[in-house]
Amino acid sequence: MTEVSRSESRDLFGHCPGGCVCGVRELVAKQAEQGERDANEVDAAEMRSLLVAVRDGYETIRTDPRLVERRHAATTAYERAERHLNRMRTSLAEQRVAGSAAEVARTERAASGGRRRPSWLRRVRWPVVIGIGLFDAWYFSQVFRYLTSQTGDGGAGGAQRVFTTVETVVAIVPGLVLAVVIATGADLLMRSLKTWKEAAFHQREKIEGRGRVRAALGAVGHGLIRLAWWLLPVVFVMFLLAVIAVWAGIRAKSSAPPDDGYPMSPVMALILLLSVGAMAVKIAADDRPADDVSAARRRLRRQQYGYKLQSGRADRLIGAYDSAWRDLRMLRDDLVGLLRIKMLSAWEGFILRVRSLHRMVGNVTAAPWPTGEAPSVRQEFEGIPQPAMELGPLLEICRLIDERDPERLREIKRDLDAEYARQVNIPQLSTREAAPPAEAA
Repeated sequence: MTEVSRSESRDLFGHCPGGCVCGVRELVAKQAEQGERDANEVDAAEMRSLLVAVRDGYETIRTDPRLVERRHAATTAYERAERHLNRMRTSLAEQRVAGSAAEVARTERAASGGRRRPSWLRRVRWPVVIGIGLFDAWYFSQVFRYLTSQTGDGGAGGAQRVFTTVETVVAIVPGLVLAVVIATGADLLMRSLKTWKEAAFHQREKIEGRGRVRAALGAVGHGLIRLAWWLLPVVFVMFLLAVIAVWAGIRAKSSAPPDDGYPMSPVMALILLLSVGAMAVKIAADDRPADDVSAARRRLRRQQYGYKLQSGRADRLIGAYDSAWRDLRMLRDDLVGLLRIKMLSAWEGFILRVRSLHRMVGNVTAAPWPTGEAPSVRQEFEGIPQPAMELGPLLEICRLIDERDPERLREIKRDLDAEYARQVNIPQLSTREAAPPAEAA
């Protein structure tokens, strides 16, 4: 631009009011005195405006309350998820799931070699025992209330309401104890029956090789033991049918209860049948190998259910941290964008404005847009140096975002799930590996 053109140009500050103290007029006049300069050169006034933008950006970040809140929320969520994953890792390291799975496989192999009881019989044994126990508790509670009442045979309880309530509660206890005794008696009787069965079917070879007379006597005794063993269920069924027949006759004889009550013998036989029947059901359902399989499967199911609960909680904790981590990353992007806006404001509001007025500096070219994933404050124009923005506490936020990516927790969770699946499938893999030699044999 020549001197003539400058003198002929209009007054740029003709519209400014008198006494203007913005300083732009002086800066333009000073630059006109200094002459033209390269666009990449930044003078003192321009550098000062950039440094002011750096300071304002730092103060804005330092005083932002969201930094502390979101950093604390993300750190707390991460530590909570990490602690839970560590507990899951410790639990899997104890090999409880693998031990339970191996126990299931071992008991199933042991149970597959013999004859098993019907599954329905094993399912109904405890409901039958509990049902008879409840009946005994109800029936005998009335008997014990009668026996312990204050009025003896004259009444069923004391005159005082409180004492009657205590009698009612206390009278239930013997009935419950009787139910437990019935279940215990079934277990004790089962031991004797097992010994009886052993003597009836597995001791004949022991009497061979003796004298002829002793051998004959032993054979007769062994036959009697076996006969008594086979007659035992027949006697029980006959007793059952007899009790049913007696009560059917009583019912057919009169549709209403007798005035003087039912006969004592049928009632005694019925109560005895119920108790002995419950014991018989429990004894008939006894199947130790099948019980071992059921117990092992229950333990494995508990382990699996426990791991699924832990796994679900881990997924929720990781999801909560992922949300907090994204909030923290969004805050970082927001603040980095704010710093860039501070720098752009210095350029747009002062540097480029003054340069457009004095026209002593050439045009500037915007720097290429950064292709990196993480946002940062970069150089705005090509070849023009500018001071770096001070991130301050934002550096710690950036470090947490980079080092504590939720994908790291998800990778740990996937490794734990793979270890859990491996422990559950160990018995199946062992069975498959052992199958070819068995087929070859």
